[in-house]
Amino acid sequence: MRANLAFFVFNCLLGVILWVTLSGALFIVGALFLLLLLVITVGYSDTAVLFFLGARELRSTDESDYHDAAVQEAYKLAVARPKLYFYNGALDRAFVLQNNKDISLILSKELLEICTKEELGAICFELLIQVKKNLARKRTKMMLMIGMVSWISHGVIEGLSKLIPIKEFKQVMNFLMYYFIQPWISFVFKLIIGKKYFKKLGLILKEFPTECDSLQKVGLKLKATNEIYSLSSRKMIEFSSLNKSRHFQNIMALEFLPHEWDLIFDPKLEARA
Repeated sequence: MRANLAFFVFNCLLGVILWVTLSGALFIVGALFLLLLLVITVGYSDTAVLFFLGARELRSTDESDYHDAAVQEAYKLAVARPKLYFYNGALDRAFVLQNNKDISLILSKELLEICTKEELGAICFELLIQVKKNLARKRTKMMLMIGMVSWISHGVIEGLSKLIPIKEFKQVMNFLMYYFIQPWISFVFKLIIGKKYFKKLGLILKEFPTECDSLQKVGLKLKATNEIYSLSSRKMIEFSSLNKSRHFQNIMALEFLPHEWDLIFDPKLEARA
């Protein structure tokens, strides 16, 4: 409900801004853009997030362990068979998206390479249980809103950098964008999901000790949380990405969102959610 309300308020505010600031042909273009956002929100939210992540679909002949694990866990939980994707990012992450009856599982390429079939099964279970418990749609809408704003922001910076083709100018603009957009991302995340989402998911997972034990084996292979969330390490990742593509910048915006694994593998990080 909070996700739908957030999108309603967001679109209303955007509509008011267009009404006040634009007129004539520009207003028509803005209205068409707003209509496009509404269509994407209602019918293609998962497709848009896959685009923001630069995800690529895996066929059944690729990564057979991943496919077998996903099919088995979907059957166990009595949910629709998901489509499987992978993406290239900076962190070891896995996401679940749902739009109507369409379900998508997205794993980082590095995660696919280091996990066994049993561990992939635990990951698929942890993601699909969010579909079973009607949590995935909310997460999808949250990622859509944050990904959309991040994509537009990086697009504006890319356009400005072409008008002023100075390397240092692009770096400064990217740094300023990171600085100003982060509080907004945190606000939207807490508004739509917040701590309750992870607490509810944690309670659900405790009912399945076997799957939780397998998931803990995955945690031993991931980057230590202090390597990701310490201020110095995060700033180093951000600075190193200033000259990279808009796709990579947008992937980072979604990857650095609080993730359930940070709590599952290190309960001390609960305050970060």
